[in-house]
Amino acid sequence: MMTSGDRLTPKWTNTLEQAFGVTGLKGREGELFLIEVFESWDWDVIDHEDDREMQVKGIDLSFRDPKWQNFYTCDVKNNMDEYGGIYIYRDFLFNTQADRIFHVNPITGWIAWYSVEDMREWYNQNLDRIKLYPKKSPKFIKRRCYQKNS
Repeated sequence: MMTSGDRLTPKWTNTLEQAFGVTGLKGREGELFLIEVFESWDWDVIDHEDDREMQVKGIDLSFRDPKWQNFYTCDVKNNMDEYGGIYIYRDFLFNTQADRIFHVNPITGWIAWYSVEDMREWYNQNLDRIKLYPKKSPKFIKRRCYQKNS
């Protein structure tokens, strides 16, 4: 998980890699993967990588199914393991202003997402982090596998 304390420089940078090094590069790979997924679903997507105002709010992307009236925002976490397990950290959950959080694994193609509001209501705030696996996840977490067309 990237925090402001992990930054390589206190100055604003236009890319995650400039701000966080290898960790930022991994985060950016997750965002690019999710952009590819949204585009494959024919959804509209806006990338906020170099938008300081959105990044400070914990918002990486805005997305919209063309059938929807409004865009929704998301915070992308490239932290899903090969078994579909995801870490949820109290820090990012309660500091983001995004509507949804997407956990991705670009290697396996799996994605898990949920409403920030639903997770905040469910989360035990006494814990700094929790790890959830598919069979032991709350029902409001959605999962889907993306298969790239070769």
